[in-house]
Amino acid sequence: MVLWKSVVLGIVQGLTEFLPVSSSGHLVVFSGLLRADATLAFDVALHFGSLIALLIFFWRDVVGLFQGFLATFRRNLTHDEAHKRNLFWLIVAAIIPSGILGVILGSTIEKAFSSPYIVAAMFLVTALLLFLQHYSSTSRTIREVGWKDALTIGIGQMFALLPGLSRSGTTMSVGVYRGLKQEDAAHFSFLMAIPTIAGAAIFELKDFLKAGMSSSALTDVGIGIVVSVLTSLVAIGLLLKVARKGKMQWFALYCLAAAVFTVIAHYVGLI
Repeated sequence: MVLWKSVVLGIVQGLTEFLPVSSSGHLVVFSGLLRADATLAFDVALHFGSLIALLIFFWRDVVGLFQGFLATFRRNLTHDEAHKRNLFWLIVAAIIPSGILGVILGSTIEKAFSSPYIVAAMFLVTALLLFLQHYSSTSRTIREVGWKDALTIGIGQMFALLPGLSRSGTTMSVGVYRGLKQEDAAHFSFLMAIPTIAGAAIFELKDFLKAGMSSSALTDVGIGIVVSVLTSLVAIGLLLKVARKGKMQWFALYCLAAAVFTVIAHYVGLI
């Protein structure tokens, strides 16, 4: 892939991986506009870059989750240790539905990436989910997340495997509908993203290693990781700031515009 196209796709995917506007939908649109398909090496690099950004931004939470896992095997826990243990297993429960569906229907879901109209329709669904957050009553924090919340949010992430339906937007919206504050729903969504993205990266890495690594693949990997880390850090900070202000409808308007653009661009032959 041409260097400047790699950089553009890296910036687009890195930003939209965590903003609630669907990275998969944007990848379909921009790959068509640039006439450039992302290589397997580039996909692997983007996922690892996003994972690194999450670990940097939420390193305290990651340490806490690891402590929560260890606390599973101990008794007489303090209140804080019990919370960390519960949060760890709530995250595990939340990622199971999408993991199972991804394995079972992976090839079927991939076919949806060839249809700009499906992408546009899912952009509209994402816009609706984000807009309806404005009318939800929210007062609960991440410390109050229960098993029903985690499983419901996990089911939301399962549907977000479709291109154009944002993973972060869907999981955040479900969390808000369950009564979580927008910032806390975003926080839980990001913690879910750590094992989700790690699993996707490892799954792709297996196929990548089988194919071997050429010099061009090494270039793609290097560019992808650097661009992905930097843009992902920006996206995470921006989303948390917007969520803190309770202004997720801004992203709803963007997704509405993205849906209209996708239909028009496909109609005139740009994608």
